[in-house]
Amino acid sequence: MKLKVGVISLLFVLSLVFKADAQQDPQFSQNMHNKLFFNPAYAGMNDGICVYTIARQQWVGFEGRPETYLLGAHGTFVIPGINLRSGGGLVISGDALGQMHFTSIKGSYSAHIPLNITGSDPGHLGIGISAGWLQFGLGNNWRSTNPYYSDPAIPDEGFQSSKLDLDLGLYYKTNRMFIGASLTHLTGATFNAEGEGLGGGFGTNPDVVNYNTSFSMKSHLFVMGGYDFPLPNPLFVLKPSIFVKSDLVSAQVDVNALVEYNNFIWGGLTYRYVDAVVLMAGVNWEPGTIPGTLRTGYAYDVTTNKLASGSNGSHEIFVQYCLKLKQKSPVSRHKSVRFL
Repeated sequence: MKLKVGVISLLFVLSLVFKADAQQDPQFSQNMHNKLFFNPAYAGMNDGICVYTIARQQWVGFEGRPETYLLGAHGTFVIPGINLRSGGGLVISGDALGQMHFTSIKGSYSAHIPLNITGSDPGHLGIGISAGWLQFGLGNNWRSTNPYYSDPAIPDEGFQSSKLDLDLGLYYKTNRMFIGASLTHLTGATFNAEGEGLGGGFGTNPDVVNYNTSFSMKSHLFVMGGYDFPLPNPLFVLKPSIFVKSDLVSAQVDVNALVEYNNFIWGGLTYRYVDAVVLMAGVNWEPGTIPGTLRTGYAYDVTTNKLASGSNGSHEIFVQYCLKLKQKSPVSRHKSVRFL
């Protein structure tokens, strides 16, 4: 059974590595709490300083399953002289799938432009850019029914390569709504490696071939939006949202609905088309002994695609701490009749 799972995992990883239209960014279920990773324009939109982390285990039960870890931070500031409200952020992430692994470090900047679209609910339009370092690696701990060293696309010793990575985004936020769009991996980084085939130490084997491996990172489009609807009982708020991700060839849609009680307990469902139904819940907690708000969340994906028979679902944990910045009171100026 273990060998069967290993072979299936290997075939699955290879299909992702070499299939041209595969979506390459990591999967998250609590996207409403992870906007900075996908859209640099979100940096600083919380009117304070926030630090958060996410850990995800996907398709538990499969060897070589996706595992993702992320640490992010962002805050609001004003550029002196021009009095421009802005946001800055940093995201560090690691994503592994079988023999593939990605490591990313991105710094973000967002300029916040006051904009009133609805009239009664003014907001800010964020225009953002992020730049950073993206590393792709491929290991060599292969288990396969046929000798992997006879495949020129698989490096015998594994390899790692790093490239520049750029993202652009727009994000509009008011007290009740948000909408955003972003394009990531604009540099279209290509990671290459070539070398002599070692064949696991059997260099004289006629099946051993030199390897020439190439992996290209495609640009991705992300669109998100949501609105907070107060319910008849003012202690409850309904928060529907949508999240669309595409590699400009294929697309995936998450439709989400959360209900929050008294700004304290929240829970809800997400439907990810032809992939999963997600149950999630969490708590917002203000300790009192220290300023700020601690927000935690847990999501469980019930797999609905063809992997359902071998998967025990996916688990995702989210923790965030936010400290709101005090708004400076406007300076009042009065004229005196003495100086008229």
